[in-house]
Amino acid sequence: MDFKKLTNPVWDRSDNLRDPSIYKTDEGYHLFYSRYSNKDWSRPENWAIGYAFTKDFIHFEKDRDISAKGFASPGDLIRWNGKYILPYQSYPETPTMLCYSVSEDLIHWSEPVFFLEEARYLPWNQAERVIDPTFVVDGNRLHCYFVGTDRKHYERATNLVGHAYTDDPELKNWTITTVDRPLIGASETAPDGAENVTVYRIQDEWIMIYSEGLLEQHLAYSVSKDLINWEQKGKVEIEAQNWIAVRYGAPFVWKEADTWMMILMGEDSNNHTTFGLLSSEDGIHWQMLKEK
Repeated sequence: MDFKKLTNPVWDRSDNLRDPSIYKTDEGYHLFYSRYSNKDWSRPENWAIGYAFTKDFIHFEKDRDISAKGFASPGDLIRWNGKYILPYQSYPETPTMLCYSVSEDLIHWSEPVFFLEEARYLPWNQAERVIDPTFVVDGNRLHCYFVGTDRKHYERATNLVGHAYTDDPELKNWTITTVDRPLIGASETAPDGAENVTVYRIQDEWIMIYSEGLLEQHLAYSVSKDLINWEQKGKVEIEAQNWIAVRYGAPFVWKEADTWMMILMGEDSNNHTTFGLLSSEDGIHWQMLKEK
């Protein structure tokens, strides 16, 4: 399809659309997202995992919730042992925990299966909460990036990124590589940390783009050879547009022929969140689609 014909934001609803994730098939694009309604962040009934299907990012159909209320932040949909697995989290009731659902057809989804519960008790995860799972398959190994929170040792609540992997087909036994300290923590450009990781491979190097900061959220990126050791590269510069006037984050990246595509959540001056698209020839430098 010709993405140059599209304009940002590509999808705007009365609900606040958050945390997009794309799974591309021959038929089109399966879009998973957090549906946030009624402007009350604290109530579980205002949160659910939403799903829609599109062939062109103009017409969105089959829009529905695929989870019960009280869940959010879908990560990368993967194929694992012949089935589709979608990671997400319980939210906002405490303790927030990681979970996944299983499907054989991208239509019917299992009840949530909770996993990696030991990440709640990492010494740097002071709030004992785990959110924002991202799955990355590398051969027979599954990596999971996740976010914990410290509300005690910083000026404000600070989100910190951790990492674990498993070789277990049942996803029960995990090795956490970030026991003593997080993979990504607070920094000068993001004193309140990071969240919402997306990871993809360019030749022999892995790229991670993530939401840096909470109050003044933007994008940053890191690179790795092994998915465990990462070198932070700094901010991802993107064009200012009205639909991201307040902040932007929760990126998801996929490959489209010879072009990399990113779907992004943006918050406008009315504090409404929508989805827009960016493109890149090299997977590092990004250009916005034109704005409506």
